[in-house]
Amino acid sequence: MNVVRFCRANSRAVYLLTALVGAAGIVSALRLPSGIYPELTLPRIVIIAHTGDLSPQNMLLTVTRPLEEAGRSVLGARRVRSKTIRGATEISVLFNPDTDMQYALQMTQAAVSETRGDLPAMTDISIERITPSSWPILMMVLAGGVPGADLRDYAYYDLRPIFSRVSGVAQVEVQASDIREVSVLIDPQKMMAQRLSLVDIANRLRSTNDIQSVGRLDKGYARYLLLATGQFTSLDDIRNTVVATENQSPIRLRDIGEVEYGHMDPTVLDFGNGQPGALISISRQIGGNILQVADQVKAAAAHLGSAIPSTLHLSLVYDMAGFVREAVASIRDAVAVGSLLAVLILFLFLREPRSTLIA
Repeated sequence: MNVVRFCRANSRAVYLLTALVGAAGIVSALRLPSGIYPELTLPRIVIIAHTGDLSPQNMLLTVTRPLEEAGRSVLGARRVRSKTIRGATEISVLFNPDTDMQYALQMTQAAVSETRGDLPAMTDISIERITPSSWPILMMVLAGGVPGADLRDYAYYDLRPIFSRVSGVAQVEVQASDIREVSVLIDPQKMMAQRLSLVDIANRLRSTNDIQSVGRLDKGYARYLLLATGQFTSLDDIRNTVVATENQSPIRLRDIGEVEYGHMDPTVLDFGNGQPGALISISRQIGGNILQVADQVKAAAAHLGSAIPSTLHLSLVYDMAGFVREAVASIRDAVAVGSLLAVLILFLFLREPRSTLIA
């Protein structure tokens, strides 16, 4: 059958089909998620562990090596690499390219859970897949005429929940130079006189600062759970904690040391406009549209209201959506120029507007 003759005989159907295909292309172009990277499945899982201020040698023996063995035991793992510094370690588990990474993530979490009992008690572990959405799409700096610890508190406790509620946001991280903490300064001589160690004192504080169930109460066809709380609400509560007994007399923490507000040892320095600041990094969900997420986050940042004092300023320092918009504009311009040149070349060869339009 002659294709041209068939198209002429069914010209209306051909026009309708062409219009439907063009409309479907336009709708797809408007609805497709925009991103600077394609949605790749990278065969890599990262295990990050933090354990206080242990030296690199102790971290390597007590944390890094057990986690390396756990990652190496996962089905499909072909290589394990690690980096260890004071108080932290990062283990990268590389898998075969055809591995189901969601299943591999679950297997890695199970292997690490079995090893957790052999790690130091205060070890904090996070396990995550490496995807294009792992990198932040927006970074903002909160700065103002207040101490760095207060900036971190405003960013973490006030701004972080606001940005986390935005549709398409996966993670909001806050980084600052000064992080508030309560410091317990022990007198070594008094501690040794009571036959105590730092581990004993830390365990006693940890067990005291807790909420426990102590019973039940049945009343009026309802059962109530009775809770006893020992959580600290002030520095005096910490000072009055009983850490030992001697001749049936309690030894309190204030008898062997001091308790005061302090700051964690800084590991990074964050500044904004020449002043101490708190860095807020926002990452999108897998498959999320960078342009939509960035616009919604910027709208939330522009309407904070009374969430933070008026003396604080939130400034944008990194915007991946800008690169995406430039890439989309470049593609749009290239398509428009290419189409125009193609039509012009056809017209120069055919020298007839109608034939050029049909072609």
